[in-house]
Amino acid sequence: MTIKTKHGEFECRDLTFKNRRELHRLEIAAVDAEGKVDNSKFYKVLDWVMNFAFTDAEKSIGHLDDNEVDIVLMDIYNEYKAPNKKKN
Repeated sequence: MTIKTKHGEFECRDLTFKNRRELHRLEIAAVDAEGKVDNSKFYKVLDWVMNFAFTDAEKSIGHLDDNEVDIVLMDIYNEYKAPNKKKN
């Protein structure tokens, strides 16, 4: 799948049901009992997205600075979490 961001277009792997559940498990672990996001645990979510989405993350996004990488990974994460847009 192609994901468009303000930092470019990126070819990313499609998320399967199994992968979506794996990602969800990491999301749940990143939120504490009060509903606050633990930033260090959320970075594990972003690392998972990076390692899953790209076959060679360094080649795909290594030219960006760290803040830009985080923005791109958040865009990919949001696309992965978007409701399925297919028509029934």
